[in-house]
Amino acid sequence: MSLRLIANWKLNGSRNFNYQWAREFFKNFHGQNFSSLGIAPASLYIDHIKGLMGDNGIEIGAQNIDTETIGARTGEISASMIEDMGCKFSIIGHSERRIFFQESNQIIHQKLIQANQNSLVPVLCIGESEEENQKNITNKVLEQQIVEALKGLIELNSLIVAYEPVWAIGSGKTPNPEDINSVHEMIKDVVQSRFPKIGLESVLYGGSVNLINAASMFKQRNIDGALIGGASLDGKEFALIANLFNDLKV
Repeated sequence: MSLRLIANWKLNGSRNFNYQWAREFFKNFHGQNFSSLGIAPASLYIDHIKGLMGDNGIEIGAQNIDTETIGARTGEISASMIEDMGCKFSIIGHSERRIFFQESNQIIHQKLIQANQNSLVPVLCIGESEEENQKNITNKVLEQQIVEALKGLIELNSLIVAYEPVWAIGSGKTPNPEDINSVHEMIKDVVQSRFPKIGLESVLYGGSVNLINAASMFKQRNIDGALIGGASLDGKEFALIANLFNDLKV
């Protein structure tokens, strides 16, 4: 898998939304490389989205998975269920899961195990708070999140890391692209030096990525792509961002 642009729809979507999104996306996407694109809709709509996307290579994934395979876990969805639906990846440890659902690095570690056991590529989200950023401890915080999440996972075949500074998500604020590039370089160094047997596929950036700032991100050497939230809810805007990505990265 070579996922580089992932649309995280969060708690959004309906059958009508899905139809409209697909129509606008295919009308405006001019590239030939669909395999770098992924969509993480609400799990309820995975089958519907898969039908709308067809067999062009766009990957469909989950926004979250549970720490367990089966059991008395009302409302939860397991990695095996997601794999059974034909999904190839799952977002794990998004800051909204960490904040609103109190997911610790240990819980995220368990979810990574579940993803690996069920042939899902995990998209591990990491990020620092605004206070931590202002204290200049971003690298320390991110390294701790990486190490605690990946500790002991020597058999993890594939991994995507998404750097999402908590203070930038949905705020309209983004760090300087050069600063993001430096953080991504550090993330790659930590993963590859501390966990040399883990197959790190890419490091994506997330945090108010949109059509205006996407190009400045994609021009950076260590920014391999993006995990896109709000801007991905518009099929046309996501398609135009994907066009920029193809022009600058492919």
